[in-house]
Amino acid sequence: MRSAAPIVFCLAALLVAACGQESEEVVVQAPLDDDSVSVSDPRGKADSGTGAPAYAPLGDAADLSMSFEALFAPDDPVNSTEVALIDHVILSRQADAGTFEDGANPYRIRYAVYNLRNQVIVDRLMTAVEAGVDVQILIEADQLKPEKTWNTTDETLVAAGFDFAPDHKRLSADQRATVDLVGITGSGLMHMKARIYETPDDLALLSGSLNPGDHAVHNEETLHLIRQPHLIERYAAAYDDVLAGRKLSNDWDDSQAVNVMFTPTASGQRASTRMLQWVLEEQEQILLMVFSLRDITAPGVDGSLVEILAQKAAAGVPVYVITDRKQSDGVDADGNKMTWDDKTEDKLRAAGINVWEATNRATPYTAMHHKVAVLGRTRLRVITDAANWTKAALGSRTKRARNHESILFIDSAALDDGRTGRRYLNQWLRVLRKYAEQSVDQDGERTYADVAAELRGAADWPAQPVAFVAHETHTAWGERAGVSGNLPQLGDWGRQSPVLLQTDSDTYPTWWQASEVAQIPTGVRFKWKLVIADDHGNITRWESGQDRSHRAYPQALHPDAALTLQGTWR
Repeated sequence: MRSAAPIVFCLAALLVAACGQESEEVVVQAPLDDDSVSVSDPRGKADSGTGAPAYAPLGDAADLSMSFEALFAPDDPVNSTEVALIDHVILSRQADAGTFEDGANPYRIRYAVYNLRNQVIVDRLMTAVEAGVDVQILIEADQLKPEKTWNTTDETLVAAGFDFAPDHKRLSADQRATVDLVGITGSGLMHMKARIYETPDDLALLSGSLNPGDHAVHNEETLHLIRQPHLIERYAAAYDDVLAGRKLSNDWDDSQAVNVMFTPTASGQRASTRMLQWVLEEQEQILLMVFSLRDITAPGVDGSLVEILAQKAAAGVPVYVITDRKQSDGVDADGNKMTWDDKTEDKLRAAGINVWEATNRATPYTAMHHKVAVLGRTRLRVITDAANWTKAALGSRTKRARNHESILFIDSAALDDGRTGRRYLNQWLRVLRKYAEQSVDQDGERTYADVAAELRGAADWPAQPVAFVAHETHTAWGERAGVSGNLPQLGDWGRQSPVLLQTDSDTYPTWWQASEVAQIPTGVRFKWKLVIADDHGNITRWESGQDRSHRAYPQALHPDAALTLQGTWR
């Protein structure tokens, strides 16, 4: 694979399509339990609705050249990011007057996804084909069956001229290179969510828990923007293996801050083994948020997940779990029985572990769809991506997995000094904040406030660097602009010295922090205002208006570790 050349897009021109209307039809995303069983309700668990945050303009400051970024639905512009990557390939192809034979086109978009129903994305992919981009889509064959009346993407694409093969096993090597839309069949599901975008000068990948479905943006989801060549090479090889009907191979590189593993595998360590090993190694903190959570086992690891977590909790390691109630209890959004009641969360509670079961009520069919473990405080590590923690996805001690899945292992301390880990840590707290009250009422669980205070009370809880910029802040000789807020790190509303800023003749009346920044506990919401202080740090004037309010975690699509907040004097 060629290296990814950093590139910053002109986003305003790319995102016109991102504000289009979504289909309002009721659709299926995945069956309950472990993504391999049927549900009596033909609608299943759909993704639901239209949502502004996912389609919001990225803005001029958004950086799509980052080597690794984690985006989260429903809060981040996940759909706009996907559209921008497609449009970049389109614009690059339109600028190249060359012609290419089948299989030799360097302008390529490849999707290996469980489902594809987002009309904005489908339209952009069809536009890409019209522009001369080589587009190929691998999709779970079950989603393409005629009786799946809620999913008509295949009909739309075929009508637009896409070659369609419902079963990849019936294709020759030449056909695999040229067929546009391919159904992937097998004993399990093609459950990956990988999208590869390629031009002669640029290479990018999206992968995570987020399907490119029409309503998935209202779920709790993860989507990773990846430009690290070694990771894209691994995903591209997995794509080729899935299309060719080969079992995938797993390689681990200790020199890399991020590794990816796949299922089912023909060689290499099992992903489940590495997952449980990371949990076993953790001595500081274990936070899970997993859509379908089962008591998994793995080759070479003594004890099941429940047994390992129970051991950790008994040893004093904080272990907290969030899962989806529809999956854990086998119910719909209204609590009506749909399938069996899995007992994993009951076993965890019996072992003294807090478990919050989330019901996403954005519509009757949305979900808490993350597949995440956040491990540690001083060394933040994250397990994430497409795979549920089930036997179908990961296998067991004695059996191999059935589903095609990808699992990312992120050593955030090595990757970006904990930045990605802090984004995940805040996401875990956000999800708990959103859903904890449901389990307080139904299961007698602890409150969000209680748990958040306990976690943040740890002496080594990660701090988020926060910097400030003040605009149009005019001062007299000997005065300085600054910031005061409701935390000791921000001067405790004037009881201590404010955070003082500086300026120069070229930038005045804009002020900024040049060196030390405020270190605020990750995930804490804080309030602040611009102030003017004398030479001794005594506040002489406060800006008018309401308190400004922000939460301490790194901004999406901004590579700086610090959260930079800007305010104009009022």
